[in-house]
Amino acid sequence: MRLDVWVDSDFVDCRRNGVSCVHIIQTQFWNLRCPLVRVISGKYKRRLLKTLSGTDVTRPTSDRVKENLFNILSFDIQGAIVWDLFAGSGALGIEALSRGAQHVTFVEQSPAACRIISENLRTLGVPSERFRLVSGSVTDFLKSQARATEKSSANDAAFVSVVLADPPYHSNWYDEALDLIAASQVCAPECLVVLEMNSDRNLSHSDERTWQLVDERKYGLAQLQFWRFLEKGEVK
Repeated sequence: MRLDVWVDSDFVDCRRNGVSCVHIIQTQFWNLRCPLVRVISGKYKRRLLKTLSGTDVTRPTSDRVKENLFNILSFDIQGAIVWDLFAGSGALGIEALSRGAQHVTFVEQSPAACRIISENLRTLGVPSERFRLVSGSVTDFLKSQARATEKSSANDAAFVSVVLADPPYHSNWYDEALDLIAASQVCAPECLVVLEMNSDRNLSHSDERTWQLVDERKYGLAQLQFWRFLEKGEVK
């Protein structure tokens, strides 16, 4: 067991009589097997989320990277239809819900991680109509979306406006990520795809008329790439 002390990053450090003061949000005893991450901003700000530890498969995005990510997405996330691919603990999708996303689909292959996502959503009291949890591979999910879109009319399709993808850093999925997402046929005009990956990875895709790299940021070993879906292949 350990004592986790969570400090509010929004609290301004003050000094009284030479003593530095911090604002303690919450202290609790937690088992080492179940470390925690927190919601940074929005409706569920400062709430703690369970996650899994010890593997690259369910590696949680650091607070620093997550906070910068959602600062960049601030105008895209309000009212958005979001996919959280390789969802892990669901922390990215839950952050999106906290900041005003209309709906989030969590896609995660690990049964243990799916249980954690369900528990986190239940603990926060997120209404069931605001999320969907898909237990299975991301590639299978994307292919199933393409088949479903072919069977439905354009008016019936729920077009996704933001895709958050955080695969294991060693995954080969990156090599086909943008092509698979485009092939799902549910990208809204100017849909934004955010990929977290190792800072030394270079991403390739087959059609430069479909995607435009609009931003990229590096944070130590991690990097974020922001790709905009180009309607009718028009580069902006």
